Amino acid sequence: MRRLVVGLACFGVLGLLGLATAISLIASSPPTMEQPRDVFNFANLRAIVTDIAIPSLRRYPARDGEELAYRIYDSSSERLLIFVHGSSYHGAGYHALASSISLSGTAKVVLPNLRGHFQSGRHRGDVNYIGQLEDDLVDLIRFLRREGHEGPITLGGHSSGGGLAVRFAGGAHDGGVASFLLLSPVIPTSPAVRGGTAGGWASLHLRRLYGLLALNAIGIHGFDALSIVEFNKPAKYWDGTETLSYSYRLNISYHPRYRYADDIRALDDKALVLVGADDEAVDPDALRALFASSAPRSQVAVMPHINHFGIFTDNMALQKITEWLRTLPPDNITKQAP
Repeated sequence: MRRLVVGLACFGVLGLLGLATAISLIASSPPTMEQPRDVFNFANLRAIVTDIAIPSLRRYPARDGEELAYRIYDSSSERLLIFVHGSSYHGAGYHALASSISLSGTAKVVLPNLRGHFQSGRHRGDVNYIGQLEDDLVDLIRFLRREGHEGPITLGGHSSGGGLAVRFAGGAHDGGVASFLLLSPVIPTSPAVRGGTAGGWASLHLRRLYGLLALNAIGIHGFDALSIVEFNKPAKYWDGTETLSYSYRLNISYHPRYRYADDIRALDDKALVLVGADDEAVDPDALRALFASSAPRSQVAVMPHINHFGIFTDNMALQKITEWLRTLPPDNITKQAP
């Protein structure tokens, strides 16, 4: 009996020490961000002239009553392409892509502003719980169905938005989506992310991350709203609509699960994956190997002379996307919302 009591006491002490260690990691100071640098060559970005003016923001109701923002581009096609923006910005950054696809007659394009970003949600850089971004996408699909959009749905995304599309495919809600368009998808902890920081774009608070992972493993979520990552965008390129840091729960919600191969595997033959040969954040060879291993029936193409932003603005990439959309069968999905 005495040995049992001593054993339990030791176990309790170890547990308290572990908890104290996790909390001390969470409370530690964030790393000093490296000297701001223009990772994605914002200095040379130019507005692309299109034949379509950018549509006004609209609103759809999420299940918690929050009104979230989106834009929609009409088309002669019944297909819906819901395309998710990358980290820090919002849907308006993909106007050139949406215009091109809309005018090609291959899909209506919906550009949501994810919760926690410009004009969506009450708290910039945060969500309410892990997995809420997937729930918001489901609510968007249900809303579009109620609005009379009955065509098959393709879910797409660029960078972290592509990562969210992969996460969605591996989750419980993939039944409402027929196909996936992934442009330079970011899959954290995989060899495909350059340097683990997307080429210096993301500055991770690793000590806090380890502490939060430990607490989450034992069901403690009270610290999940704390910031875990900052983005290295030089201040002279800010326009006030970017979101420059993410909470733990938003960042986790935005990317495939830690067993990312399972989420990738769920894509099967339903995905087109494009990445530029000159991508600053994603290693194209490592990404191709990752999909060859986990989703060999997906179509993966490395586009020559294209970088991270060029993958959604370059004419060659846009042509590849529209050609793929035309190959998709018109009836490869039930029209019921997930």
